[in-house]
Amino acid sequence: MPGFGEAPSPENLQFEHAEPIPAEPVGNGPACVVCHRPTGDTYFQAQGQTVCPDCADRIQSGQQAAPASRLVPAAIYGAGAALAGCLLYALVAIVFNLEIGLLAILVGWMVGKAIRHGSKGMGGRPQQILAVLLTYFSISSSYVVVMIHEITTNPSIVEKSKANANPGAAAGQKGEITSAGERPAGGVLLISALTLIAAAPFFGLSQGISGFISLFIIFIGLQRAWQMTGRRQIPVMGPYPVEAAQ
Repeated sequence: MPGFGEAPSPENLQFEHAEPIPAEPVGNGPACVVCHRPTGDTYFQAQGQTVCPDCADRIQSGQQAAPASRLVPAAIYGAGAALAGCLLYALVAIVFNLEIGLLAILVGWMVGKAIRHGSKGMGGRPQQILAVLLTYFSISSSYVVVMIHEITTNPSIVEKSKANANPGAAAGQKGEITSAGERPAGGVLLISALTLIAAAPFFGLSQGISGFISLFIIFIGLQRAWQMTGRRQIPVMGPYPVEAAQ
């Protein structure tokens, strides 16, 4: 439980079970379930649990939409978690030759947790959209990393692709580009790379039912990230006078 001077966030609060207080608090009113201090002359109810006025104000403020200024640190923390998730996903596939779809749920949890931390425990629609995009980018990028690893470690794949290519068409195309003095723009290459990353998880559909299962698990991971970064609603009722409860 947070101390009296800390602002509890809805993410870290639980009201399902009341925790025992080791000693009888000194002061007026019942003990607050958050800070364990006496509530004073008035108290509030949060999901059936008693909270003091200060903690009630902090809970209500913690449920407000995160300010726009918190989106930048949330994006930084989320991007770091997404990169770690991408490396973890690819490492398992490359080293152990396994594609564990359940890792997508872990990646969603990592990104959601990081964005929530960067937003100081607050959530909102911008954080949810950011979490979904970073989670999907993390998972899909790992597919590309695995494909690049397979191509670089298996020369037969490259030789086969060269054998299937049309040398005449390639030469003609090269001549046109040289004569025009044009080269593929950086923006075109970037769009092509992003398109490959976005479509990578769908390449597994050619494997049949396992591909659909992988996509479904990815969806669960995205849903997890969405839920973790949403606004938490904890109804706070009151104030009530302490004399009325005695």
